[in-house]
Amino acid sequence: MEERKLKLIENPPVAEIKGVSKVFDSVCALDDVSLTIPEGRIIGLTGPNGSGKTTLLKIMAGFYADYQGSVTIGGFKPGAETKARVAYLPDKDGLPEDMEVSKMIKLYSTFFDDFDEEKCRELLGMFDIREKSMPREMSKGVIDKLQISLLMSRSARLYLLDEPIGGVDIEARDRVLDLILDNFNPKGTMLIVTHLIHDIERLFDSVIVLRKGKVAAFEDTDVLRARCGGGLEEALKEIFRGENWDDAADHPGGRL
Repeated sequence: MEERKLKLIENPPVAEIKGVSKVFDSVCALDDVSLTIPEGRIIGLTGPNGSGKTTLLKIMAGFYADYQGSVTIGGFKPGAETKARVAYLPDKDGLPEDMEVSKMIKLYSTFFDDFDEEKCRELLGMFDIREKSMPREMSKGVIDKLQISLLMSRSARLYLLDEPIGGVDIEARDRVLDLILDNFNPKGTMLIVTHLIHDIERLFDSVIVLRKGKVAAFEDTDVLRARCGGGLEEALKEIFRGENWDDAADHPGGRL
């Protein structure tokens, strides 16, 4: 499948993040982060290790409440009101090891009104995942495929994926990415944390770069390539190193 091409202008925001800071044991994970996340985009969230990517996703998913600043999703603070709007895939396996896949499907159907059981079974079939199997019998790559199948069977407004294909073998990555793209809710928005820029960049409409807990860039992918005169991966490496870039507040890409 060719690289995703989608230009959406002045979409209503799915999420608003204003002046968010988060500290762990005197270590500042996020430092005055402000972002407006529009509807209908697939956005890469990247940056060096320890730059605050997973922390930001967990705040948006409602796992952390002790932070400074404000976060709203569809006008609500992350919590009970946003659970039905947000689909979250963590960076570590979050599935019960001894639960059959068939029971997971029923569990998701019970907890999420937007979950489509038949769609999930169809996606699982694409990956040859048996409903009688359990995560303890699976490799990391198969667990990733299972989690993605469950997640993409929801019709959420905001999808938060933390390293979704880290365990998937190279040959299967394109198939997984096609699945994500083909099943993406066009009225939703997806934030994907990844270090595998070269493999996954064709999905991205925009990229957010965090560096030392701050927003170093929030740009359309074509703008990033044009500014650096090369590929997206090389452009991001320059931002990681802080070369030739000001803070996000000093250039128009800091807020989309």
